[in-house]
Amino acid sequence: MLSRSSIFVRPPALLALLVLACSAAAFWAGPAAAATATTLTATVAPAAVTYHGSATISGTITGADGAPLSGAELALVKRPAGAPVDAAWTDPVTTTAGAAGAFSFTVKPSVSMDYRVTFAATAGQDAAQFDGTLHVRPLITTAFPDSPWFGGTVVLRGLVAPLHTSGTVVIERRVDGAWQPLTTAELGTDSRFALHWIPDAFGYYRLRARMEADADHDAGVSKSELVIVNRPNAHRVPLRFAHYIVIVRHEYRLYYYEHGVLVRGFDVALGRPGYRTPLGFFHIYAKRKPAGGALGACAMYYAHLGGIAIHGTNQAYLIRRPIPRNFSHGCARMLNRQVLWLYARVPVGTRVHNLR
Repeated sequence: MLSRSSIFVRPPALLALLVLACSAAAFWAGPAAAATATTLTATVAPAAVTYHGSATISGTITGADGAPLSGAELALVKRPAGAPVDAAWTDPVTTTAGAAGAFSFTVKPSVSMDYRVTFAATAGQDAAQFDGTLHVRPLITTAFPDSPWFGGTVVLRGLVAPLHTSGTVVIERRVDGAWQPLTTAELGTDSRFALHWIPDAFGYYRLRARMEADADHDAGVSKSELVIVNRPNAHRVPLRFAHYIVIVRHEYRLYYYEHGVLVRGFDVALGRPGYRTPLGFFHIYAKRKPAGGALGACAMYYAHLGGIAIHGTNQAYLIRRPIPRNFSHGCARMLNRQVLWLYARVPVGTRVHNLR
């Protein structure tokens, strides 16, 4: 028979038994449920746009096991780039991730903007977010004259968007492959500029307008424009034409230019009464050598109506007579050796300008 003392359990031993029992119960019950880490990745593409341009913020959202969280709801908010850290995020928009956990937002800001994509915590998933910035450049459009004359004043005009009521625009010129400052222009309250500029030489100017970065925008540049400042000449032949012919009817002279420079002038015979040599702008559309007969050594046709041409002659003495020399059916007759010289230099497409 057991005594009372043999079945009595001291308090410390009882406490140890209770702890062991709780540990065993916890082991069999398993760990408590915990939220799963969420991965949200995204990009802003392109990272910079010119005003009026748009970009896409796109990415994917997955759980800890890498499985896509299809159906997850995501929100996009924004605030001006460089705002204080405690500045409010505004204008929320939402979207739902697709079957592969993919999502996208399209944005079109007028100023540089910070964006945040957020996923709110749910049962079993942690919250996640992505922060990115879209830089916006101003849109600068220009209206530069393409073919002014040396010695005159040129007006360089342009517009900056969105509206800037003040600021400075730098006009740059490309020299030896690098852009160099040429002059500056002030913006008016309507975001426009108009600068009077006097070129210091004739020739080719590749120009553009540049605006430095400000609080709302990155630096921006316009498309470049080619401004050809023409060398003055007697017949205002633009520098841009590699070949150009001028026939002055009352002088009975033909002038040949290359890039605005007079190369040679020739005496010619022109159309007789009833067959006046036409006035206006034309171009050489066909060449023929030899031509023969009254056309002489060769012919260059420039006016479709009537087949008017610049050609040689089989009556050289007519070219040597004093003016007026009205002997042709509207063509310009030249001495054969001279027309052959011209024929060798003038391609099809050459501009012909007939003046009074």
